[in-house]
Amino acid sequence: MKIEDLSLFLTNVSLFKGLNPQEISDCLRKVDFKIKDYKKNEIVFFRGDILKKVIIIINGTTHGEMQKFNGDTIVINQMKSGEVLASAFLFGNDNIFPVDLVTLENSKFLLFDKEKYLNLIQSDKRLLLNFINEISNKSQLLSKRIWFNFTHKTIEEKILSYINENAKNNKIKFLPSISALAKKFEVTRPALSREISNLCKKKILTKIENNIYSINFSNFSKKNV
Repeated sequence: MKIEDLSLFLTNVSLFKGLNPQEISDCLRKVDFKIKDYKKNEIVFFRGDILKKVIIIINGTTHGEMQKFNGDTIVINQMKSGEVLASAFLFGNDNIFPVDLVTLENSKFLLFDKEKYLNLIQSDKRLLLNFINEISNKSQLLSKRIWFNFTHKTIEEKILSYINENAKNNKIKFLPSISALAKKFEVTRPALSREISNLCKKKILTKIENNIYSINFSNFSKKNV
């Protein structure tokens, strides 16, 4: 990938917001960047690996997962092209990867040295503010997820909240799959499928195709959302 194409791509990434492609090219030359390819279902990092690089997804999708003591896997979150991985763990006393990171498809990552990046953001206020905003947004998102798990006890309530936050054009697509969403909700796939079927019986949802449903908002109660 040419540095010009990479720089243009990074204009839409949070860490480089407000910089033009030429400025980003100059930044890349100062941080010793590398591009690495990973295959589908490859474990990129294990929980506990020391985080030495700034990592940005160029192509593909990944998710973080953790294993319970009984061997069950919990999907923490899914990340796509343009996202910065584990930005809140780059610095601090425990700068280690918090989860196992697994690719969901063939993926391409941009990596660069975090110490050189630290020098870079100290020299440009825009880059510094971008990094602060990045970790602040991630912290706020984590807070929302914790609140979600504490306040939405039933499976139906979790589904309704998911619909409320992710619906587009009166449609909802359960991503990346019903199975993955069940892991995120910490429930079984059959239980989640059963509750989705119940919402169809209540005429809140109507199935269009695999994982995609139309929403009848006139029957959609937000009292538990």
